[in-house]
Amino acid sequence: MTAPTPTAIAPTRILTTAAEAITAARELARLWSQTAASVDAERRIPRAELAALSRSGLLAVTVPREFGGPGLTTETLIEIFLILAATDTSLAQVPQNHFDFVDTLLVAAPETRALLYGEVLRGARFGNAIAEPGRPSRREIATTIVEDGEGYRLNGRKFFSTGALTAQWVPVFGKHADGRILTAYVRRDTPGLDVRADWDAFGQRGTFSGTTILDNAWVPSSQVVDRSVGDRALLVAQFAGNQLIHAAIEAGAAAGAIETAARILSRAATRRESDLARLGEFSVRTRAARTLTLRAARLVDGVLSSPQATVEAAVEAFIATDEAKSIAYELSPALTAEIAHFRARAGDPERRRLDRLWRNSRTHSLHDPVRWRQSYVGDFALNGALSPDLASLAGLARVAV
Repeated sequence: MTAPTPTAIAPTRILTTAAEAITAARELARLWSQTAASVDAERRIPRAELAALSRSGLLAVTVPREFGGPGLTTETLIEIFLILAATDTSLAQVPQNHFDFVDTLLVAAPETRALLYGEVLRGARFGNAIAEPGRPSRREIATTIVEDGEGYRLNGRKFFSTGALTAQWVPVFGKHADGRILTAYVRRDTPGLDVRADWDAFGQRGTFSGTTILDNAWVPSSQVVDRSVGDRALLVAQFAGNQLIHAAIEAGAAAGAIETAARILSRAATRRESDLARLGEFSVRTRAARTLTLRAARLVDGVLSSPQATVEAAVEAFIATDEAKSIAYELSPALTAEIAHFRARAGDPERRRLDRLWRNSRTHSLHDPVRWRQSYVGDFALNGALSPDLASLAGLARVAV
């Protein structure tokens, strides 16, 4: 099934402060809480929920001030995702890649930044067409981007295209003949761009992370960005910030699950000490996940805010991100699975499809297996070695530890 049109852009507001953004996130989370279960149950395309996201102004929180945005920090952005994911990880994941592609524009040509920042300020959202079947690295892609007149032609097949089905723009990674990976910002209604509603996972149903096919899709040169021209410290910090959103999604899911578990146990006729101890253990781990996630965000901000930031400082931020992901990715699936145990103890009659909490968390956690992150953290601690993707961005294989 193919969706013929993106979700319409809703009239939006411009947020100016971190406090306004946090308030907007809480308002949106309350709205999503009313329909998240039905999005999952009906496998419904969440158009109304994403229109509310556009109206909220949250999509533009990292647009630089010189282009009319508030230029808020990574720490504030992570706070936003912690709030949204506590309500529903499926809806919260939809804009995850959007912010990565907003960051990419920092190295774009002035006319490209003016165009695309302007779109975001109007409430437009970026989806993504990055991953390809059988190709685990971002640099190992088969999609081609070839010069054609005053633009480029794109040909290839993508999967896990989170958010693309309903987005107004679909950024695509394509490999140039000279080996560079270029990012093409493709309008959702571009001829030759086919985004399919074929996502059939048992969790994260609202992301519609299906297939994208590019068949001679043409884009003007003004919509193509070469991210590799950026400073290495900037590139590493941006990648860390993007990955940190995934940690925030799992940490936020855990926080939401703690609230759910506490609500369920509060209705139990009797409470076993073992249940209280289990809830206490998960509460401590949830607080630790939040703390590590926000710590990593501050390290990312330290790099992004300093023109003199070193690659080594950016690597530290990236390792901190891996640490946050390691704890959050183990915690959330375990905690959300425990909800069934607490419900059985309490004889809970709740009918809000709480099984989706575990299905969503487990599905999301599989996109980047935690054992990889733990291995990377361990190799760095022992040898100062960097993971392949991090080494490619940083331009070095190891650092002194």
